[in-house]
Amino acid sequence: MIEGLRDAPEKLTGWLALAAWVVQPFTLGPLLGDALDPTREAFRTACSSTLWVAWLAVLVALALPRPVTLSVARIGATAAVPAAAWAGVVSDDTPLIIMGLLSAVVAAGLVLAPTFADRSIDGASYGDERRFALRPPGPVLVGLVVPSWAVVVAGLAAGPLFLFDEQWVVGIVVVVAGWPLAFLAARALHQLTNRFVVFVPNGFVVHDLTVMREPVLFQKREIAGLAPALAETTADDLTSAALGLALELRLGSPATLPIVTGRSETEERAVSALLIAPSRPAAVMALAQSRGFRIT
Repeated sequence: MIEGLRDAPEKLTGWLALAAWVVQPFTLGPLLGDALDPTREAFRTACSSTLWVAWLAVLVALALPRPVTLSVARIGATAAVPAAAWAGVVSDDTPLIIMGLLSAVVAAGLVLAPTFADRSIDGASYGDERRFALRPPGPVLVGLVVPSWAVVVAGLAAGPLFLFDEQWVVGIVVVVAGWPLAFLAARALHQLTNRFVVFVPNGFVVHDLTVMREPVLFQKREIAGLAPALAETTADDLTSAALGLALELRLGSPATLPIVTGRSETEERAVSALLIAPSRPAAVMALAQSRGFRIT
């Protein structure tokens, strides 16, 4: 019952994101239609059909919370913002511009919320598990996420737009070059969904293959405490320089962990305390306390 109440923010965000996307054909749709109105009918029809397919794909992703659908939802819903911005520049209908831009920003903000990420990550749980997403590494968030997202969106959209405009040679070249790049960029973004922590009946698992070669289970009896990390902590930093508050997991005795030190190199390191960076540290601590972990 208590854990069900704690799931309420994730469920609410999921339903709100779904509702925000359901109304896009009635909010953003008219703005895009107005912007495309001066174009040739064939181009306009092809764009409209593609937008409906993309909208449906994101709708399905929002309705089925899983790590893979998290990637689809975030890439697709956030792509609506630059589409709305472009349409806002082309259109001269102020009410449509305001309504379309606002609805696109709201939908994007909801799918980017940490509660939405936790809902999707936990969708792959089974039995008495509870999963929480880890925040992206700081350097990756700053230097990779936005450029990779731009490569995905531009790589998928540019080629078909040229083809719709009957620029066949350019369109084919851009599709051949852009779609593989979009796939690689999407794959890189999706890897971020494989970073999470898991509460299991007998303990706590850290699943982050970017810092440890394999998931590691810390049994409840081995955990001496969980607390917000202090600035002067000497715990091993396994957050990959993630921004924001980190939690310190203290162990009763040192554990040997397979720490990643290079692309194919691993160092066995004895660790007595480690830092993790869940997207929602307060929710993690609350669940840990309810499951009998020592909170210090």
